[in-house]
Amino acid sequence: MNQDDHAVFDDHLRSIDGISIKQGKHFDEILMGDGFIQYERSRLEDGVLTSGRIAIASTDLDGAYNFSSRQAVESVYKKLRDWLKKRSVNALVCYNEKSENPATQSIKNFWLGAGAAATLNNSAIKLKQFKSGNIVFKLELSPNKSINGTFTRGAFFQKR
Repeated sequence: MNQDDHAVFDDHLRSIDGISIKQGKHFDEILMGDGFIQYERSRLEDGVLTSGRIAIASTDLDGAYNFSSRQAVESVYKKLRDWLKKRSVNALVCYNEKSENPATQSIKNFWLGAGAAATLNNSAIKLKQFKSGNIVFKLELSPNKSINGTFTRGAFFQKR
């Protein structure tokens, strides 16, 4: 996800009544009522684009609710995931870059937006879940599919 993609997602968040974004050191919080959704932004560092994500923990390990606005926050979380999926592609494959004979495997639980897809398609940047990881993701698009013509701006997020 590039800075433009982050800006589009942030603008969408701010358009939802009752939502604000609290920036943090390692991740941001999408605040609503007394609850929040964790928002970890993708990072581009040393030629590696790492995945971002949104996540929610509305109950603790024992099943007790963490906040009273749980239902509203869960509803917003589901809508945000749908919004991201509609603006993203999940036609990706992965491979182990340390393997002598790397085989690719189709991945359907990662979502890559057009901005990030165009960047990856036109550069030597590697896409990974973790910067230090050995698994690299790449686009698996047919030659007749246009990234910019088919997909709108979005974000790269792992499905949780």
